[in-house]
Amino acid sequence: MNAPSAACPTLAHTLTLDSFGAYRSNRALSDPLSLKLLPGTVLGVVGPNGVGKSSLLSALAHSGVQSFGKVHYGTQNLSRLHPRQRAQVLSLLAQDLRAPDELQVRELVAIGAAASMRKDLEAATSQALHEADISDLATRRYGALSGGQRQLVQLARVLAQDTPIVIFDEPTSALDLFHQRAVEQTMRRLGNAGKIVITALHDLSLALNACTQILLLRTDGDFHAGAPADVLRPEYVHHAYGVHTSIHTTPRGRRFLATE
Repeated sequence: MNAPSAACPTLAHTLTLDSFGAYRSNRALSDPLSLKLLPGTVLGVVGPNGVGKSSLLSALAHSGVQSFGKVHYGTQNLSRLHPRQRAQVLSLLAQDLRAPDELQVRELVAIGAAASMRKDLEAATSQALHEADISDLATRRYGALSGGQRQLVQLARVLAQDTPIVIFDEPTSALDLFHQRAVEQTMRRLGNAGKIVITALHDLSLALNACTQILLLRTDGDFHAGAPADVLRPEYVHHAYGVHTSIHTTPRGRRFLATE
């Protein structure tokens, strides 16, 4: 059966969460979230282990986690879109990096371009491989790669999909320092291009530098949302993590969060 036709996505739309949240076993994982994310927003979702960051992102992406409330991109209700339509609007880099071992890297990245029906699959795939700095892996089998290489391949798949909403679930967890910085730059570049980027992060210093907005989830279901320096205040971080912290700035203007 052919998928219903979809209007070409535009970068001019706002992503609106209206009393939205994820739930499992009939239990809400957080208080209802009501947020408006403008084009160019890079939202960092942070909080302690088990607070529901991945579940929230999976619920947004309609990837195996149930949700309540509403989420709209412009006038489109994302929960009512056909999967093929949704793939033109939203892409997801999940923590689960599983894919068929026998696939070549280029073939896996091309799946992203095909999902959003890019016109020139070969060009889109090559560009994404270059942007993720893995062109040298193009003919390698996915099953022969390290964890960090697989994460970069999945990043390239998302880049090839080229959607106006991009969701990353802990995109730097398996990467070395060089590639962590490269992913940070990629998130900034996507935001500067007018995309809406939502990323779950454990590295609060990375969140300070890469994100324009922060959503701090707490184990009691409450949350704080706003500018990075406003949300990652010592009292909020201590209440969420039980750790005393302070924010510092290097001579070059890069901020980092230190524990005390």
